[in-house]
Amino acid sequence: MSTSAPDSTAAANASPLLTIEGVCQRFANGPEINHVLDGITFTAERSETICILGPSGCGKSTILRIVSGMYERFIKMPTSGLVRIRGAEVTGPQDEVLTVFQRPVLKGWQNVKNNIALPFRSSLWGQKISPKEQDERVREVLDAVGLSDSANLLPRQLSGGMQQRVSLAARLVLRPPILCMDEPFSALDPQTRQDMQELVLKIWRLYPCLALFVTHDVTEALRVADRIIVLSTRPATVIMDITVAEPKPRAEAWFRSNECSQLEQQIIARIREAANTSAKGASSIRVGV
Repeated sequence: MSTSAPDSTAAANASPLLTIEGVCQRFANGPEINHVLDGITFTAERSETICILGPSGCGKSTILRIVSGMYERFIKMPTSGLVRIRGAEVTGPQDEVLTVFQRPVLKGWQNVKNNIALPFRSSLWGQKISPKEQDERVREVLDAVGLSDSANLLPRQLSGGMQQRVSLAARLVLRPPILCMDEPFSALDPQTRQDMQELVLKIWRLYPCLALFVTHDVTEALRVADRIIVLSTRPATVIMDITVAEPKPRAEAWFRSNECSQLEQQIIARIREAANTSAKGASSIRVGV
């Protein structure tokens, strides 16, 4: 009797969901070479939220583009190194990696419900999910993001925070294994920003996934992250990879504790050190509960 080959699905499930190994990124700018990333290496597990911090322009968003396969035309990304999802190398756009951008990307002539359902019309996922389940998922995420009563409104009739809820819901409706978030709340006022942070904590309990969350705000990272990865200035390397042990959701009392204060100051000090304590490096950090 022949011996069967190892179960590839079981092997994939045993490995980290995401592996980034020795990733370097260089961009040609005329005769100049812009060296952005230098040997970025880390792994990420399922149902983990990782916040990526670092000085402005250090390449945080570039990491998200590489993971999602959103490459620029005719540019090799990464220049060297490997990115693997479930053990398979990323060589182009990934259906199972979705991105929420700084500003909502919505169809102005479509109402909230149709904007959320739009990914089913333009993705291979729509061919895998029955119309009935699509409708059920749309209703479910509308309720999860608190927009059930606004389903028939147009984007222009919504506040900035509500528009970003629609954008988030339009990704969650596909239940992606990996969700990239590129400073999604940076344009919001402080109170709405905190409301959105609390919303994503609720949503990630309902729809577990690996979330890669780029931010400049240390307090935001401390509020939502399981792990915080800190990058240096260009060419960026990983200079800190720490686990935030406090269970989520984190009580406001914890943000006033010595433990939180020391962790916050440790992170800020490392970023400022990486930026050579320059004014530019210091100003890229925002702190405030």
